[in-house]
Amino acid sequence: MNASKMRWAMAALMIGASSAASVQAEVPAQIEAELTRMGRIVDPACTAKLYRPLMPANDINSGAEPLYPGVAIARDVSFGPDAKDVVDIFSGGRGGDARTVLIYVPGGSGEKIEIQDKEANAFYDNIGRWATKNGMVGVIMQRHFSPGWEDGAKDIARMIQFVQSNIGKYHGNADRIVIWAHSAGNVPLGTYVGRPELWGPKGVGVKGIIFMSPAAFDVAPLSVEMPAPQEFLKMFMLAGKTCSAGGPAATDGALPGKAAGQPGGPSKGPMGPPPAAPPQDAATQLARSSLPALQASTAKIMLANGELDIGIDPAHGEVQPFVQALHDELCKSGSAHCPTLLIAKGHSHMSIVFSIDTPDTSVSAPILAWIKQLE
Repeated sequence: MNASKMRWAMAALMIGASSAASVQAEVPAQIEAELTRMGRIVDPACTAKLYRPLMPANDINSGAEPLYPGVAIARDVSFGPDAKDVVDIFSGGRGGDARTVLIYVPGGSGEKIEIQDKEANAFYDNIGRWATKNGMVGVIMQRHFSPGWEDGAKDIARMIQFVQSNIGKYHGNADRIVIWAHSAGNVPLGTYVGRPELWGPKGVGVKGIIFMSPAAFDVAPLSVEMPAPQEFLKMFMLAGKTCSAGGPAATDGALPGKAAGQPGGPSKGPMGPPPAAPPQDAATQLARSSLPALQASTAKIMLANGELDIGIDPAHGEVQPFVQALHDELCKSGSAHCPTLLIAKGHSHMSIVFSIDTPDTSVSAPILAWIKQLE
């Protein structure tokens, strides 16, 4: 077992030893069986049906006030010129006046509220709510599609600098920010981390970075074999088949009164995998690579994926090829730059984030332990 795996194992062990007996430290057997049956696909709607019963009764469509007792939510706080340049900020009664700030960058088309199905509307409030329960301020970012290769990274830069300037109003510590991206959200985050010219006066601006189930971003000259385009498409197009829910283009969970292009409104374009970037020559790939900045990063990094995640060939292990390759390459830069590697047993591409703030703490417990030990 390498050093990063050992650190994770010890953190998980400490959490398990100190948690109450009622806390579920692994994926519930019935849910894991359903996730296995669904297979290695991207299925927000059907995964939501498995985890929604473990959530509070209220979600964003509920008329309750407050929505979640003890949690204050500032919705759709603007940080930029686009209608979708907004964040939801969650704060609670725990943590004092200088709390760690947890920013979540969603995957898919960037919706901070999943809209394929009504039951999916509970996500990603779950991450903001979990942050407050653990003495942090939660910031959930809304993303919009940007065609330029670094446009999304510029949005991340703008958002981080907005948070740094304003999070004190919500008892957050601007010098202790952790940013966590899932799936397609890793592309703008990975690009941001690799472009020092986009950083603000405080440098990269974060203490910790979680790349979870990441879509591959440019780390040339490192080369990672990716699934064939038809296999990649199938991972999305099978969504909804196992539970008779809407497929990847469904917007059954669009919020009432929201127009297309607004946060929580129906999509302006097709849902599903992001458009493939046109191929670049080797010189351009090197010029755009995030690898040098990652190798020199002062921020601690966690790389994570589910055992049942997309792109994994179980005959060759439980780690996504991009995750394994980036982990191994960064470890060559020394132990200070070697990422923590989290393999979430029994979890799929969506359950790894849908499980947060439920009795299934198999993902949230090691992440919390990792955040707490950041310098």
